[in-house]
Amino acid sequence: MAVDLGMGVDTRITASLHPQSVASLDEYDSDTEGELQQAVQAFTSVYEGIGKVLDVRDVAASNTAWNEDMRTIKVQEMADRAFAKFAPQLDKVFHNMRAGAELIEKQLSAPVEARAAHTISTQIRDHVKGMGQRQGVSELDKRPRQSAVGFVQAAIQKGDEVTVGAVLGAPGYLSGLSDEMHAMLLRQWHEKANPKAAKRLRAMRAVMDLIQDRAPLIHKELERVVGKSPAYAKMLHDKHDAAEKALGGI
Repeated sequence: MAVDLGMGVDTRITASLHPQSVASLDEYDSDTEGELQQAVQAFTSVYEGIGKVLDVRDVAASNTAWNEDMRTIKVQEMADRAFAKFAPQLDKVFHNMRAGAELIEKQLSAPVEARAAHTISTQIRDHVKGMGQRQGVSELDKRPRQSAVGFVQAAIQKGDEVTVGAVLGAPGYLSGLSDEMHAMLLRQWHEKANPKAAKRLRAMRAVMDLIQDRAPLIHKELERVVGKSPAYAKMLHDKHDAAEKALGGI
């Protein structure tokens, strides 16, 4: 869902770092916009920060009193200040998304309680277990029998709390289900019952992936703007400081 953030485009900066990259995520909509706003703001800080470094570079380039090395030093100083400002914001968003995703993961994996009488629940589990044992082709009409998993999945899609509660509200082995299959069906039930939570989880993961994907671009973009590697700029800065200190002692 693409959203116009009303923020201009600076053609000097890669579009991959524009905050629109967050608003353009498929998971970004009215249900997740509020939660993902912090990511939009973080990318806005990144984009604006790099823009300020570019402005300093343009000013430095027009200052004839500075040689190329001094211009590099000044632009790198601005790049360092900008990075120190927006990097913690981006890091905080990543950790917030991870914490939120872990919380929702727990919600979508929580046990369910049986909603039917004990006798009925037992009968339902026996029925499902029997389906697993009888799986194959019906001798009567030669049609494939419905699998135990398919039966439970159909109940999930119908919102059949009695059947789902009986099967998933008890250990999987009572219904002939492996632990992995029981957990998968439980997750499907929670996602069906709480689609907004599932959507929020997808949105948080999408933002985490976006940050991990775009973070390396920030370093590349700043180095491109400065025109030299951070290590080279630091070497120039150290030499400049040493010269200033020597001159100060005269």
